[in-house]
Amino acid sequence: MKKLFIISLIILSLASCENMMDVHKKFTDGGEIVYAPRLDSMKFYAGHNRVFFKFRTLNATNLKAVELYWDDEQLIVPVTMSSGYDSMLIEVPCKEEKSYTFKIRTTDEFGNHSLWETGFANSYGEMFIQSLVNRSIKSFSVSDNNGAITWYPPTSNLVRSEVRYTNTAQQETVISVPSAQMTTQCVGQTSNRFDVRSFFLPEADALDTFAVTWESVRPLYQVPRSKWSIKYCNSWHGMPSLTGTANMPHFIIDGDFTSFWHSSYANYAVGTHPLDPTITRDPPPFTIIIDFGEDIAIEQVDLYRRLNNNNTQLVIAYVPNIDPLLLTEADFKWLGPVSVSFSNHSIFKNYFYSGVANSNWQEVGRVEYPSDSNFDTPEKNQRIINPPTPVVARYLKLILPNTRSNGNVSLAEVFVSGR
Repeated sequence: MKKLFIISLIILSLASCENMMDVHKKFTDGGEIVYAPRLDSMKFYAGHNRVFFKFRTLNATNLKAVELYWDDEQLIVPVTMSSGYDSMLIEVPCKEEKSYTFKIRTTDEFGNHSLWETGFANSYGEMFIQSLVNRSIKSFSVSDNNGAITWYPPTSNLVRSEVRYTNTAQQETVISVPSAQMTTQCVGQTSNRFDVRSFFLPEADALDTFAVTWESVRPLYQVPRSKWSIKYCNSWHGMPSLTGTANMPHFIIDGDFTSFWHSSYANYAVGTHPLDPTITRDPPPFTIIIDFGEDIAIEQVDLYRRLNNNNTQLVIAYVPNIDPLLLTEADFKWLGPVSVSFSNHSIFKNYFYSGVANSNWQEVGRVEYPSDSNFDTPEKNQRIINPPTPVVARYLKLILPNTRSNGNVSLAEVFVSGR
């Protein structure tokens, strides 16, 4: 009985082994399956009406071809790879602008194939180009026959820009501008008329850049101040002398943000002030007039208050409303239409200015400075006036009708931009 049980086990075991071989037999019919070496790594990169396929192999010396299949297309690339690590970059023509799915396999010199792998890539074209715009210019200025372009911050996919202009020697010049550069110096550029184009990547690791066509631009142009002078000022510390080293009127056009025009804070003896015998210091409104030396088109006025000081509050800008040759002395001395009054003030007593209309001047804008006195950079103290429409003028009159400190006012710099 025991022998019969052992024989039965042997028969069952043999039957089981035969069934297991049946499972594998369908995979070995026709011989053992041999696979070509797989790619060690692979990656697709976006391009311009094409994509790029980069792969790496390891000891794949018997590799004969890499095959790519997508849509109804195929690309079979013959390869000869070396021992160790080797790599190759393949350009894949994908004319239609869209996303693609690829099937990839390798073939060795014996005709064996690897298992299939899948990859994805985007091809970009005219639709993407049409969505691009050149980098925007914030301002332009000229100094010593050289131009300076200030840019707005770049978009995340900007690679670089180019500027094309004709220099003072009448030579065409092209400058490459990295995306991180905020100010570009253009040697020999004296005109705010030039061309710009920008280059972009559709994806961070794309291998093709896309250029916007050249665009003629005429940005805001910071007018050179070499011809400027101060036509009139009704109060400064150190007056009547204009030869001092501090607080002079012309310091608002000297390019130094640490120097400034400051109204007079000298004290008068009681009864001697030319405006009012009851006051002992020059009262607001204060006015200062810049003479440009010629007519200029004004589109923007940049005002910079004195650093770390909050005396200046309201600034109103005017330009002549008539031929500047017809302006009289009274017009230049005009203090504006805003009334000023003090009640029982220790310095100004009961001083009052009613405000006077003057149709020979037109207001182009005004700015109100905050009471914060901790603005420690020019940028924090900058305030901008943009006239509703560009105006052409020879003179710019600034009137400061009120202050926060016993009638004192100060301004550091004034710039004007046009096109």
